[in-house]
Amino acid sequence: MSDRLTRSNGRETRAVILELAKAELEEFGPVKFNILRVIENSGVARSSVYHQFGDRDGLITAIEVERFIEEIRITNELLRLSVAAVKTSDELFLLIEQTLHAASTTEGRESRAHRIAVIAAAQNIPSLETALAEHGNMGDHYLAETLEIGRKRGIINPQESTLSIARIISTLFIGRISVDGFHSPDDDSAWVKTTVSILKFLLLPD
Repeated sequence: MSDRLTRSNGRETRAVILELAKAELEEFGPVKFNILRVIENSGVARSSVYHQFGDRDGLITAIEVERFIEEIRITNELLRLSVAAVKTSDELFLLIEQTLHAASTTEGRESRAHRIAVIAAAQNIPSLETALAEHGNMGDHYLAETLEIGRKRGIINPQESTLSIARIISTLFIGRISVDGFHSPDDDSAWVKTTVSILKFLLLPD
């Protein structure tokens, strides 16, 4: 069996298990989540499931990883729509600033804390760590393409490679969790203002 076919079969098996695990989690919740029931319903060998996800907690983490990836995808798509819709750089950065302030809520802080927890948990599960890395890389490239759209429209003029800037943006948004820990509206507002200034420095036309 070729490596490509093996990887394909592995992805299909993983998708089947995740779909059943999501249904299990929605029906029974994390406390009553039963990995053996998922395995039985999937028809997949127990050893394969444990190899893919580690254990019960690993499988639950995998579901959260999928949700995390979906959230990033939606965020990136909304940003691309914004870049395609605005007429000036001022409009774009005002929209970015408003979006960052909107994420200053308790819900926004909880969402960031959850993301960090998922990333940390996945570090102990190689397959999930690989999935996060792969999708993170894809997300950064997608964001870089969005920046290129902005460049072509004359909205921005990136001062470094768009991929490098995309990676900086990703780390800035994840790093906001450190400011969340202060529980200070003033510190949070200062972070938003500084972040927008950094983005303007990297992206605004000369």
